[in-house]
Amino acid sequence: MPPDGYTIVTISTETAAKLSTVMIKHEVDSMGHAIDYATDLVIGGKKLTNAKLARPLHHRLDNQESE
Repeated sequence: MPPDGYTIVTISTETAAKLSTVMIKHEVDSMGHAIDYATDLVIGGKKLTNAKLARPLHHRLDNQESE
């Protein structure tokens, strides 16, 4: 069980390697902070609503089902 306020994230080995690079390059002290940092870069620091987060997940699941 993770500490309060944290969640468990399962990522691929390739993603872990990329996040390790983010940690080193930007002096981030944990994998969780590296994930936050990388996602902030991608979305430009904007907060996403649940609907905006659900949309890409829905499309991804639809694509997996059609494969």
